[in-house]
Amino acid sequence: MNSKRADIISLIVRLIIGGIFIFAGWVKASDMTMTLGFFSQLGLPSFLAYVISYAEILGGIALVIGLWTELASTGLAIIMIGATYYSYQMAPAMNMPVSQAIMPTIAIFAAALSLIATGAGRFSVAGRTNKGV
Repeated sequence: MNSKRADIISLIVRLIIGGIFIFAGWVKASDMTMTLGFFSQLGLPSFLAYVISYAEILGGIALVIGLWTELASTGLAIIMIGATYYSYQMAPAMNMPVSQAIMPTIAIFAAALSLIATGAGRFSVAGRTNKGV
């Protein structure tokens, strides 16, 4: 694959995955009472509700602009490992097949892994500063 095509694909992946995380984090942060209740139902400490909400927003922004892409993608991939685990656990209670419950989280995890491997590409803040574009 040529370099320009790879850079365009990295940009598209960053925009989609970054947008998903910004939205998901914003939903959590904008109704923290609901988020705290949900995390409590899962048996997770309340501080994680804050950490994950704001990590999703900040990590998503980092992906969209292409700054610290590998670091942001690593953190977001770790969040998706947890999301996959809890989706797997909750599937029976939601009367949903496990495969249907975990496929979205696995797909987002895979996209985060691809950004860890490829980086932000040329069409990013990091690409502009590193390559003088």
